[in-house]
Amino acid sequence: MTRPIPVAILPALAAALFFSLAALASQHGQLSELKRVSQNEYRAEVAQLVVSDPEYLRRMEEQGKPNVVVTVTAYNADPAQTDSDPDITASMRHVRPGTIAVSRDLFDRGWVFGRKVRLEGIGIYEINDLMAARHSRAVDIFIHSNSQALAFGKRRIKAALLNI
Repeated sequence: MTRPIPVAILPALAAALFFSLAALASQHGQLSELKRVSQNEYRAEVAQLVVSDPEYLRRMEEQGKPNVVVTVTAYNADPAQTDSDPDITASMRHVRPGTIAVSRDLFDRGWVFGRKVRLEGIGIYEINDLMAARHSRAVDIFIHSNSQALAFGKRRIKAALLNI
């Protein structure tokens, strides 16, 4: 046999239901705002926060990973610079900001797809592509704009393979 709910509890339940619905409506508004930001923009924003966090960078430097000096250039999804399908990387993922291609000698030393690399003074990138066999000790950063890729130029930079 069930007991009837005391009349004094009903207003409290109604108030709790009201505030729960208000909180859900507020969360829905926040989620709608998040959906307006593209996935690439969100990743780029998160990557910028990670790269600009000095404590995080200090911990990465303390990992004791040996730094390798590599030649860093930039590329974009231009068929002249890639194979017949310029939007797909060697790891079968779509190219996106934060992607790098590594030379095959680095790949053979454990710089494999999915690993993160810190390029000193530039940021942290994910390995998703391979460079042509003629390159050695080299990294190629994906940049959407051809003019920005050309402006990046060619640099010698310390790089570290991270354990994240």
